[in-house]
Amino acid sequence: MAKIAPALAKLSYPKLHRPIQRTRLFALLQERSHHPLLWITGPPGAGKTTLVATFLQARKLRAIWYQVDAGDADLATFFYYLGQAAGIAAPRKGTTLPLLMPEHLNDLPRFTRRFFRELYSRLPTPSALVLDNYQEVAVESAFHGVIETALQELPPGSNLIVVSRAEPPPDFARALANNNVGHVGWDELRLTLEETAAISAGKTASMT
Repeated sequence: MAKIAPALAKLSYPKLHRPIQRTRLFALLQERSHHPLLWITGPPGAGKTTLVATFLQARKLRAIWYQVDAGDADLATFFYYLGQAAGIAAPRKGTTLPLLMPEHLNDLPRFTRRFFRELYSRLPTPSALVLDNYQEVAVESAFHGVIETALQELPPGSNLIVVSRAEPPPDFARALANNNVGHVGWDELRLTLEETAAISAGKTASMT
């Protein structure tokens, strides 16, 4: 496993400062949450992370929040840090999630299924696993196959939520074909005229 200094921000829920409660998009996410995978796509600054964080807070859903970076292409690193994130969000005394060892690479899907079954068993239903900045891992990485397997093990009623600047990579073709992906894109993330007016009114009020 690559030696990476612990990065607490990687495993932490995003800090929000007086976020806008986008009830229109909350309703859209709630409607599409019957899909096991929610894929939120938009350019930088589109408010993707804030939207998901405020949605989870409004719905009072337990979640594991994981900041993806290029280092997660090393799958041992990914499983290690995700295990750490699970320990923070849903601690279970005396038990830790398994580490990916070299011998597990001979049957990576089997290890992945075992890992995520154990991880999901620690969470209530409904709950969510959020993978933020998903675009940071290269399209050709085996990471995406691991996440597709994780999706297959997701308990009914819970969601895997991906926040990304990019559309789903080819590994998710089956999930897309089976209608297991609820997508929210830039056209829906854009502020409406009513939302823009509300934001402007709020800023004006705060200055008086």
